[in-house]
Amino acid sequence: MQKKIIAGLIASALAAPLLAHADVTMYGTINMAVESTQVSGATNPPSNDVTKGRVVSKSIIGFKGNEDLGSGLKAIWQVEQEIRGAEQGGTNDKGQPAVFATRNTFVGLSHADYGTFLIGNYDSAYKRLTNRTLNVMPDTTGDTFDSTSIFSRGEARLKNSVNYTTPVWNGFQGGVSYGFDETRTVATNGFRQNQDRVSLGLNYQIAGLNVGAGWDRQGSSVNSAGTAEGTDNTQFYKFAASYKFDFGTMIGAGYEAGLVKMADGSKRRQADWLFAASQDIGAFSLKAGYGRLGQQTSGDGKEAKQWLAGVTYDLSKRTQAYVYGTKITNGSAQNVNFNAGTTPVYDANSSFGTPNASLGKGEDIRAIGVGLKTSF
Repeated sequence: MQKKIIAGLIASALAAPLLAHADVTMYGTINMAVESTQVSGATNPPSNDVTKGRVVSKSIIGFKGNEDLGSGLKAIWQVEQEIRGAEQGGTNDKGQPAVFATRNTFVGLSHADYGTFLIGNYDSAYKRLTNRTLNVMPDTTGDTFDSTSIFSRGEARLKNSVNYTTPVWNGFQGGVSYGFDETRTVATNGFRQNQDRVSLGLNYQIAGLNVGAGWDRQGSSVNSAGTAEGTDNTQFYKFAASYKFDFGTMIGAGYEAGLVKMADGSKRRQADWLFAASQDIGAFSLKAGYGRLGQQTSGDGKEAKQWLAGVTYDLSKRTQAYVYGTKITNGSAQNVNFNAGTTPVYDANSSFGTPNASLGKGEDIRAIGVGLKTSF
């Protein structure tokens, strides 16, 4: 009898911490691919078609939780980070080590009738509400959405930000974000920049239809030399729509316009657009996309285009295998890369593959890969 009592006490003591934190969830995705990449069009070194094989990783781990405050109100929190450079034992291709809270990390309040308010490091309303369905190969080298990619160049994960998202009303959902510029760099002439950021997003979804629109404005900045004001403000406008039919076909398109107002009063405009499609066939899904970044008013050679094709196969609800191919063709004054945060290709001209190197202007890149991802 005493042994049973002692065993019961031990079990209760071990279970108590778990019960106290029953609202805490650990989650994540392990996602890696083996691929062949190629850079062509380089002028230095003189030999083009520089190729290499590599393993790329787009893996994350996070922790989230909530507390019921009564009357439908909840306190919510999340800490999320990339498992950076899992393919290289702790550093990615840029030489960046693993750090904590690199992704959406916040604390806030949520109510089913009044929406969600968050403070922290979080995707802007422009990013999270403007139709991610067009990104048919997300979290791979074929990812087409990024601030330095072909499409959705106005998106951002805003550090030092406050964010509000409405509930869904008859299919509509809106959001607003504000990011503080806590650095406020001062130029040598005394000009103090204010790159604060205001972001708006609106989404409408009903049945297979998904429509999104957004506006984003970033404030003034110091010029590259650090001597005076460079830009007065930068604005982006985006509209995207897709429709998925009952027989598994999805088609969609998006358009985005960027406008940079310079301190001298001049303006630079550049537009981009994207077409995407997919077809579900049982556990398989065929993917395709084509995007183009147009000319910039400041001069020729700023254009770029990207095509991609891929196939995914759901091995289970949590595990998926995939293959893909994608290529970016840059104009003579452009160097758009694959998703800059995760899968860029580096050239550095004379030392292809050097960490922290960049892609040269006018160079084209392509990648062919096969991968596997599983969620937990």
